[in-house]
Amino acid sequence: MEEGAKASVDSQDALRSIRIHWLNHIIHELRGPLFAARGYSKLLLDEKGGPVTATQRKYLETTLDSLDKISSTIDRLHDLKAQEKLELESVDLAGLLGGAVAECRRQQATLPLNLSIAPGPIPTVGDRAKLKDCVHKLLVAMVEFSRSGGQIDLQADREGGELLLRITAARGPEQNQEAPALAGQLAETFQIFRLHGGVASVDSRRPGFLNVTVRLPLLGPETAAVSAGKR
Repeated sequence: MEEGAKASVDSQDALRSIRIHWLNHIIHELRGPLFAARGYSKLLLDEKGGPVTATQRKYLETTLDSLDKISSTIDRLHDLKAQEKLELESVDLAGLLGGAVAECRRQQATLPLNLSIAPGPIPTVGDRAKLKDCVHKLLVAMVEFSRSGGQIDLQADREGGELLLRITAARGPEQNQEAPALAGQLAETFQIFRLHGGVASVDSRRPGFLNVTVRLPLLGPETAAVSAGKR
């Protein structure tokens, strides 16, 4: 597959498939804790944990009513539409990641940047320019976190029809272990991943380390058509 060749992709079908994949992630992540919250609220109302006062019952009923409204909102999530236009074409994520890391190594020659990518191409359908810019900004943020004396490890694998990207940045022992403010910078990149049907998260709980996890659906013209037909 040539780098610059564009696939014949039905944009509406591909965008619909991306949206469905993204919504499935969101709905899955919301339904678990929501189910638990509603269940425990009902158990308390039924006094399974002991007697409740009239005031406590009122609070619980209000809580349960709010949870039911959230549940109804989740059921309407499928009405969401993409808010940003994507110029869709075939993209090899392995090549895109490898190119971004190579450029980062040229600019940061003294910073250890370890790359592990699953063998072979990792094809999908997406906006090449936006994804390339997104990965570049993500690496810039990780470099800013690591600075001199640090290290960045990037691992990309296929998992269940998705690209699983894990990036860990470690600050050097001589660096201040307090993480720089990168929330705004990362939020911008995460939004692009979400527009492509993906999910992204950041974990900075361990002092001196920043972990970013990204999942992107691996879509092709055939996949997009099949996903659209399952609606």
